[in-house]
Amino acid sequence: MKYALFLGCAIPIKYPGFEAATRLVCKRLGIDLVDLPFACCPPASSLKMVHHPSWLALAARNLCLAEDAGLDIITLCSGCVNTLKEANILLKQSETKRRKVNRILGQFGHHFKGAIEVTHILDVLYQDTFVERIIRNTQREIPLRVGCHYGCHYFRPPKYMYPEELSPTESYVPVKMDHLLSIIGVEPMEYSRKFLCCGYPLGANTDQEAGYALTRQKLSLLNERNIQALSVICPSCFEQFDMGQIVLDRKYKEKQRMPVFFLTQLIGLALGMSYKEMGLDVHRVKAKKLLTQVKVE
Repeated sequence: MKYALFLGCAIPIKYPGFEAATRLVCKRLGIDLVDLPFACCPPASSLKMVHHPSWLALAARNLCLAEDAGLDIITLCSGCVNTLKEANILLKQSETKRRKVNRILGQFGHHFKGAIEVTHILDVLYQDTFVERIIRNTQREIPLRVGCHYGCHYFRPPKYMYPEELSPTESYVPVKMDHLLSIIGVEPMEYSRKFLCCGYPLGANTDQEAGYALTRQKLSLLNERNIQALSVICPSCFEQFDMGQIVLDRKYKEKQRMPVFFLTQLIGLALGMSYKEMGLDVHRVKAKKLLTQVKVE
């Protein structure tokens, strides 16, 4: 299976370990990743609220690059998948929007056709084919009590992100990360307010102190359940929890030290890859001691 890899803005600059882990995991599982000259998605929490037509045209340009290559897009970021998936649906459904966007894109040699789909790495790995390959290639179990944090943009709004999985009440509660991690020995833990925002969008756009207040609340609820680590599927969520613990320690002297993993880092460890190969050595909150305790070197 082959996909166009959409890394977004944050991962190449801040978290190349996520990219390295994903590339290694995908190679082991037989997923081909193709690099295209993508630009910013752009984020749903910034330009979209300021000038919707520009947001839509910029997203469409990325979609056109994948269309020209004949490849669906795979992303590693909840915000990127949210933008690209929604833009793809809006342009497919509205001839008026499509015509306006194509007038803009035509100046740069692009034309949106609506020929590809957009997906997240979690959704790809959750397919039966790759679940079976993960099981077959697992070299060591990861016996940690882990809380899964999906992030706001991964599944909201459901009518764009997962319309095919809506309940009769038109809601969608994600479970894929919990289920996927359970096959590598992780014990996914339920905790109060699991789907509460990490606080990053609030802190980045409006009120940093209020954003970290949300982070602190989530960490407190995770600690109440004696959870050892957190798994995320978004670089912004990772930053808020990883760096956020350092910030909160300085402010409140609470010394919270809960390691945060990107999904493919945990899967890569299970497939036998090393701590350094997964980029875990550059995290602010180190996981080495915890992994050694549970005999994962």
